[in-house]
Amino acid sequence: MTATIGPYQEGMHGLYNQGLFDFSTTAKHRLGTRRILDDGREFVYCSNTAAAIAAGTLISKAQGYQACTVAAADALVNIAGAKKVTYTLTGTPTADLYKDGWLVVSAGPGLGQMHKIIGNTADDDPAAGRCTFNLFDPIITDQTTATTVSMWQNPYSSLLLNPAVADLDATTQETVMGVTTRIVPASRYFWAQVWGLGSVLLDVAAAAGAEANEMQLVLGVTAGRAGIIADAAIPGMQIIGNTLQSADLTNATANLVMLQIG
Repeated sequence: MTATIGPYQEGMHGLYNQGLFDFSTTAKHRLGTRRILDDGREFVYCSNTAAAIAAGTLISKAQGYQACTVAAADALVNIAGAKKVTYTLTGTPTADLYKDGWLVVSAGPGLGQMHKIIGNTADDDPAAGRCTFNLFDPIITDQTTATTVSMWQNPYSSLLLNPAVADLDATTQETVMGVTTRIVPASRYFWAQVWGLGSVLLDVAAAAGAEANEMQLVLGVTAGRAGIIADAAIPGMQIIGNTLQSADLTNATANLVMLQIG
């Protein structure tokens, strides 16, 4: 017997509505859809903001969450089996700001559970300071006033050129979500590469990239580029992949690499 699951968990596509190197002003797939080729390369469906992005660059977004609490009135609605839930928010979301995003129970009853969001109402619906969320799958634990929830936007939406990481300062880091394969016009839906052989612009310091052990890629100190570090990753740094050319790498050039973004 197969358990009932949400429609977003329908498995990998066999056919796609948008070409691998095409761009669209409207979504042809759900953000985050995966596409795997027979040579091992893997791509993910993304959108960008009103800024064009060059090819071979790392893309990301500043990601944070909206903290939500459960009022007494919400607890009457947010019961096990519900796919329509309400919360008190500190912010003022617009309609469907969290479309295809994630609801994570961060404290209290239901701790650790996660649900994918179909969409949300604007603020003050059903009442002042509260907001309604529709979910793909029902919550499985009654939520009480002791429950705290965080709302996350889809991390593949509204991507930009990954920012520079000056002096590897952790406060400037953003998680890389993919690499562009072509010049992406502003405000488009497109496929970004996340795994397998790909082309990435490199950040190579004068003394780096000259030894065979300097192959691992992390965030670069120049926006959108991948940097080289020797021997092992700096703790906390996201690993982008590895270079294939093991010595004498050149700064500001594109290089064939083995991506392993996720």
